[in-house]
Amino acid sequence: MAIFQSLTSVLKALAAGDRVKVTLRPESGCFPNPMEGKIADTDEAGNFSLKVEKGVLRIRADDVLSVTRLQS
Repeated sequence: MAIFQSLTSVLKALAAGDRVKVTLRPESGCFPNPMEGKIADTDEAGNFSLKVEKGVLRIRADDVLSVTRLQS
């Protein structure tokens, strides 16, 4: 449980424009997995929009297994 609370805190700290690499739960159905992109928007619950080559994906915090902030 503490791991998920920590991950949620990290997701809340992300800001629009941050470049990230995100690994999602396989059940989310998003491919490729992991994927890289820029944060387009975030909300209070840790959910965010990720701008990737194909467009903008809305990602729920519950689907995230790991997130790494990349250098611009």
